[in-house]
Amino acid sequence: MGTPLALQGTNWLPVNQFFFWALFTWLSIKKRTLWSGWQHLLLGGLKMVVVLGSEWCHNIAHVAAARAVGKPVDAVRVVVGMPILLYDEPEHPSITPRQHILRSLGGPVCSLALLLASKIFQRITPAGSPAREVADAAAGMNAFIAPASLVPVSVFDGGPILKWSLISRGFSHAQTDMAISRANRIIGAGLVGAGAVTIHRRRWLLALAFSLLGVLCLSAGFGKLKD
Repeated sequence: MGTPLALQGTNWLPVNQFFFWALFTWLSIKKRTLWSGWQHLLLGGLKMVVVLGSEWCHNIAHVAAARAVGKPVDAVRVVVGMPILLYDEPEHPSITPRQHILRSLGGPVCSLALLLASKIFQRITPAGSPAREVADAAAGMNAFIAPASLVPVSVFDGGPILKWSLISRGFSHAQTDMAISRANRIIGAGLVGAGAVTIHRRRWLLALAFSLLGVLCLSAGFGKLKD
């Protein structure tokens, strides 16, 4: 879509891809002891592609949305195999609130579409099959990305969406900052609470995700008050 890739030194090397490939291959070896090494590598590779590919698709959707509204992304930097969107002037006065909101919505909408496609694929694959494992991995990743991207932290999609929605309704920047801080404190407390519940239920990965998001929201909420 005409957006350049920014590669710096060896920072772009696909470390994440190799890590997740190795992790999923190891999990396959533990689960299916009769498989050959190539089968484990293939399943691990497919799960890595749908998991990390979901994040790539999320960001590419932002690139497409930004170009569609006439305020394109200036570059995509690749860091350890994953994309980071670069805007030279992310809040340039010429960008309208509607354009801010639409280009921020591109990623969550894409993740929701991928989640729906993954759920459909789950239904048509046999339970316990390798294909179902791939579908489960894709569904799990997009079920996390879609809501997580909407938390009202400035570096996520939810922050700009909430900020520019309030400004478009006549809120001042000071009022908007206060509202976003309050939202982050409430959501952060809820996420930390959800993390504690999932720890009690021994759902460690989900607990980690809830806790990290909760800490991010609380840091954003209380950090803004100090400013």
